[in-house]
Amino acid sequence: MIEESCEKSRDLVGKKTGIIGICVNLALVVIKAAAGVLSNSVAITADALNNLMDCASSFVAFLGFSFSGRKKDKRHPYGHGRMEYICGLIVSLLIMFTGISVFIDAVKRLQHPQQITVTALAAAALVIGILSKICMAWYMKRLNRMIASSVLKAIRIDNLSDAIVTAVTLAGILAAPYTNLPVDGILGIIVSAAILKSGASSFGDNMVLLLGEGADPDTEEEIMQIVTQFIPAGSVEEISLHDYGPENRLVYIKLDYSKTEENKRGTQALSCIKQKIKRELRMDATLYWDVASQA
Repeated sequence: MIEESCEKSRDLVGKKTGIIGICVNLALVVIKAAAGVLSNSVAITADALNNLMDCASSFVAFLGFSFSGRKKDKRHPYGHGRMEYICGLIVSLLIMFTGISVFIDAVKRLQHPQQITVTALAAAALVIGILSKICMAWYMKRLNRMIASSVLKAIRIDNLSDAIVTAVTLAGILAAPYTNLPVDGILGIIVSAAILKSGASSFGDNMVLLLGEGADPDTEEEIMQIVTQFIPAGSVEEISLHDYGPENRLVYIKLDYSKTEENKRGTQALSCIKQKIKRELRMDATLYWDVASQA
């Protein structure tokens, strides 16, 4: 019952952030696209395109949480939790696609420089974009403390990157009237590099989750602290973690039979370990003796 409540809460938080992300980014697309056209700036227009991709990312996140929240069935006995990781991967690919598109446009602008018209609307649009992205990143971090989602982590990284990129764009637009350098094209390349970097980093993180990385040192230490409350630390031979989604992680603990057979509590101790791991770490634990070790 508690597990279902946690999964439901996770789904609601994820869907909520997806909807908010779509609305905020759509508003930024309209504002920045208008500013980019009026100021004849490829950097601002590229920033608007980036926000359009952010809309797609938020929509993918919404779908991901919708699918991952489905219950287990015969075809998927371990649930649908990995859909969240797949969606995180898709979000990362969308980010990188945006970076490539921005880079191509920037190179074209370097080859054929055009005069940028600095307007109050352009400056205001970029300031609004910076503040919006900082607020979104803060909000994502706050919510992600509750659900620890790789998707929200990817979107938060993207929001921070967007804020920095937009700040650089604003500085370049304001400096354009005072230099003969093709500021717009140069900034476009800087913007594309930042977008590609954040996308590649997010892609790597989500790929590792999909392939399976096992238990990290901190998680292994938490498991060991629980186990050693009931049996000697030397009894543990191996800890294996199988990740089928944030709310569906299975841990297998192999014990040395020769070092645990004298424990008078026997299987009762193992049962207590399983219950405590489930309650504190939200993992399903399987403990078994390595009978070969008694030979």
